[in-house]
Amino acid sequence: MPITCTIGRIVLATVVSMTSWWAAADWACADHELPKPPPLWSPLDEAERLALIDVPSGMAPVPAGAFLMGSDPKFDRAAGPQEQPQRTVYVDAFSIDRYEVSNVNYLRYVLATGAAWPHYWRGQPFPEKMAKHPVIGVTWREADAYCRWRGTRLPTEAEWEKAARGEDGRMFPWGNEPAGWIKSNIAHSGSKRGAKYPPLANVDRYDNGVSPYGVYQLAGNVSEWVSDWFDPEYYRREQNRNPVGPESGQDKVFRGGSWNEDPEVARSAGRNAGSLDHWSYLTGFRCAQSGDTSHQLSAVDPELLQKVDR
Repeated sequence: MPITCTIGRIVLATVVSMTSWWAAADWACADHELPKPPPLWSPLDEAERLALIDVPSGMAPVPAGAFLMGSDPKFDRAAGPQEQPQRTVYVDAFSIDRYEVSNVNYLRYVLATGAAWPHYWRGQPFPEKMAKHPVIGVTWREADAYCRWRGTRLPTEAEWEKAARGEDGRMFPWGNEPAGWIKSNIAHSGSKRGAKYPPLANVDRYDNGVSPYGVYQLAGNVSEWVSDWFDPEYYRREQNRNPVGPESGQDKVFRGGSWNEDPEVARSAGRNAGSLDHWSYLTGFRCAQSGDTSHQLSAVDPELLQKVDR
């Protein structure tokens, strides 16, 4: 006999007469289990509440023009072979998310489309204190689908790097000094900060670490998926005008280093890669769009727009 029916008979025996308790218990066990009370709380209700939280948004315009892409080992001791040779690359005007895609941003997409929840959420809504954290545990395919849903796309490697370092070839978004935790959410050199819950920062933190175009956290917090296939020899092909990477490959590129990596990994020229279905607590993303969308940004964040224009 199922345990639930046994318990049901014991409970009912205490509240009905001795002559009728067995019949009542049989009625309670007719479907072989006791009726379940309605839940007092559901993940969907909580998700819908969290989706209403206001989070930073908006895109930053990046003008058309040339910039230095890659690394020169004469000036950058951490330059890897996949970052060489350094060369001048031209990209058309584009706009890029000023902030990494947050948990709330991604939750709205999940609720609207029925897409799978990110691995890190573990089937439950994230705590409210993590609403402005970047979404993590997202594969390249999932990041690409989110951007397409928004009517945008993942940035190319070239777009991402220009947004991070500007036109002067700086090593980090803020300049040439690593700066540690002062200007970005990265580990001290030689140390790791592994934890059960990653020590992520809100996507609008570190005002003093923004890029020349006012884009936040292009170094540290989370590495970011871009659209290109990875090829360690691609820079040697002299694709110097709007490069979009190889036509095919096995892995996709991610950029920018994370909360648990050394400053050298977070350099603007650094390149790493993972498979289409790879996900990590270290990796998130942001979206981009061809052309200048500053007219959209001005209604969202005029103060930062003025800062970019200066």
